[in-house]
Amino acid sequence: MARIDRLTSQDRHGVARDGTSLVLPAIAIGTALAPLNSTMIAVALPDIQVTFGVSLTATTWLVAVYLLTMAVGQPICGRLGDMHGRRKMYLIGLGWFALASAACALAPSLPWLLVFRAQQALAGALCIPNGIALVREAVSRERRGQSMGIIGMSAGTAAAIGPPLGGFLVHLGGWPAIFLANVPVIGIAAVLALRALPDSVPSGHRSGRFDYPGSILLGLTLAGVIMVPVVVQRVGAAGLAALLCVTVIAGVLFIWREGRAASPVVDLALFRHRHYAWACVSVSLSNFLLYTTLLAMPQLLERVQEYGVQTTGLVLASFSAFAVFLGPLSGRWADRRGYWWPAVTGAIGLAAGSVLLAVSIAMAGIGMVVASLALMGIGLGISGASVQTAAVESVPHQQTGSASGIFSTFRYLGSVVGSTILAMALAGDLSRGETRPFTLLFAGMAGVALLGIFANARVAERDRTTSRS
Repeated sequence: MARIDRLTSQDRHGVARDGTSLVLPAIAIGTALAPLNSTMIAVALPDIQVTFGVSLTATTWLVAVYLLTMAVGQPICGRLGDMHGRRKMYLIGLGWFALASAACALAPSLPWLLVFRAQQALAGALCIPNGIALVREAVSRERRGQSMGIIGMSAGTAAAIGPPLGGFLVHLGGWPAIFLANVPVIGIAAVLALRALPDSVPSGHRSGRFDYPGSILLGLTLAGVIMVPVVVQRVGAAGLAALLCVTVIAGVLFIWREGRAASPVVDLALFRHRHYAWACVSVSLSNFLLYTTLLAMPQLLERVQEYGVQTTGLVLASFSAFAVFLGPLSGRWADRRGYWWPAVTGAIGLAAGSVLLAVSIAMAGIGMVVASLALMGIGLGISGASVQTAAVESVPHQQTGSASGIFSTFRYLGSVVGSTILAMALAGDLSRGETRPFTLLFAGMAGVALLGIFANARVAERDRTTSRS
């Protein structure tokens, strides 16, 4: 029987363009698994600590290992999708995620849980870049911006509901429940994907062997970057200097290797596409602002200004709600007017909110802080879909998976740099009413946001996007 949910029209790449309503749910569920599981585990760490009789510090490696594996794995898994077919890699990622989740729930010790947690992250790394690349294949160009906005909204919503959902599941069935709950959700995503997703055609770029040395050097470089916050807090200046030295050496060797590899895991030639390069810069700056704000505000509101946890949650909701739910609307705007206007408008809103936040910390009440965060969230929501879609469309079709993976890694790097700077800025003891460190921090963030306007103005041409493929 013919699969009525498959695409009917083919373009010059041999892939479908006008999908059914099942395509986006199939991709949205799979790409939301990774952010959901990155935040859902936070509320389960105390129970895991008690079960295995380990320290809370030891359980935090469940978060660090997951983020590191995701950051390293996405460029590699995107490259695999380009080589062997994105639909195939996406489906493998879903199945792998289900098996890894079940294994996590049955883990007999913390080391085994760490191993299976890393497998979860690798599976998520297969799903995210290949899912985004499939959107380009399966959705017509006229609806692609809105579709990217929907994918972004699903990922943002998943990350936001992770802690409360995790709390409910832990209360219901203990910490294993947060892993077992993934399995039926993945089953739904797999059924939708098998029915709706197009048979993507491998790019045929299989010259040479897979770049294992480049993958190892990439892992060492990103591991060094991600470990900076841990080293700053626990080892001190000498350890930080040693780590930075190793990281720089690994990074230089990685660039040297990728420039000479026949089939590089990260094709540095992608950055010759200036719109793609600027989109990577843009997403790094945006995520730097996003995560620094989310991590700094609880410290300010609870430790310095002595507000309660509920108040902090409501204040941050003004930031995250706009950032999540404006994605599809801004994507529709991008589809109609091009990517330049929403990218620049969003960057201006983000910068305006950052400046207002830096000014209002010491001189205004919480109402102005809420207004500042809302303006920042509006800016992020407006610009996100257009920047991501412009990045995907500015590279050759056969490299979409690799480009999506690299783009996602830049997103993670912005988050890591933000947490690192926050750890350094707030290293001392914070006392009641001491807002000066936060004023300086948010002033620096305002400067970063102004740079974001410059970057976003270069992610696309002013009239339309750079590529119509």
